[in-house]
Amino acid sequence: MTHPAFLSIPSTGFWVGKFETGYNGANGTTEAEQNVHDSSKIIVKPNVYSWRGIQVANAFYTSYDYQRDLDSHMMKNTEWGAVAYLQHSVYGSATSVRLNNNSDYITGYQANNEPSCVYTDINEECNICCNDGTRNTAYPNGLLASTTANISGIFDMSGGAFEYVMGVMLDENGNPISGLNSMSNSRFNGTFGCPTCSEDDSGLTECTDGYDLPARIYYDTYLYSNKTTVYSRVEYKNRILGDATGEMGSFFSLIYNNSKRNIGSWYNDNAYFLNSYTPWFLRGGVAKHGTDAGMFSFEYHYGVENVTGTFRIVLSPI
Repeated sequence: MTHPAFLSIPSTGFWVGKFETGYNGANGTTEAEQNVHDSSKIIVKPNVYSWRGIQVANAFYTSYDYQRDLDSHMMKNTEWGAVAYLQHSVYGSATSVRLNNNSDYITGYQANNEPSCVYTDINEECNICCNDGTRNTAYPNGLLASTTANISGIFDMSGGAFEYVMGVMLDENGNPISGLNSMSNSRFNGTFGCPTCSEDDSGLTECTDGYDLPARIYYDTYLYSNKTTVYSRVEYKNRILGDATGEMGSFFSLIYNNSKRNIGSWYNDNAYFLNSYTPWFLRGGVAKHGTDAGMFSFEYHYGVENVTGTFRIVLSPI
């Protein structure tokens, strides 16, 4: 099999989209923010706008319907881990993958310099981190943003947009959690982590009018961890070996400009494990995050549409 938009991962049997999934026909960042289930809009190419603002369920079934003959699906958390470890080995660049710092979320870009600062809600210190068009390079010239430091690798895995992956926390009864509540969820059917955590007075404790989760082979599950255990580091023990989360320890909590950061010891990338309120994994970081972003960055979210969040497609041909 050959597919110019996908790269084979040795010894795994799957092919990974070389770029974040784009929204075909979008002429700007806003046009690429579409919370819809429509596989006809998929485009996997450099120099296109990443498809953002999409709930996890829509992202999954859009990916699933893309090429059924090649078993297309949205990337799982363990599949991200396989790519991350390959990049870190002698078969990859084995160094920090350069940030995609394009503030318009265009695929395939590379920051010309390593970021030297982090982003906080309080300030953003240096343009070398992010959104400075004079400090980045478009594909095919920015090869340090490739997992192999050449044109044959995978791009946008550091910065660009966050990438939702199919990795979800289970509730206390062993069922996947859909999201926080009826206002903020993945659109997958399932329980809510905190039904009362909003002004919504529907009284709903689970999503029942969304999509059913796919077959178990298409997503990773993680043992329940209550919101109150966050930052205790207990939850990192719930990782799946090889998913490039818990193995990134030791973990540290730092105060930077009065803002708390959780980082792992590998490249000081963001390290926030799932909890019952935010049960879905995000990987890679986002353009403006500077040193926080990276191949080994992992964070959590509700599964809701997010203007900084996208997804990646994987093929598993038999």
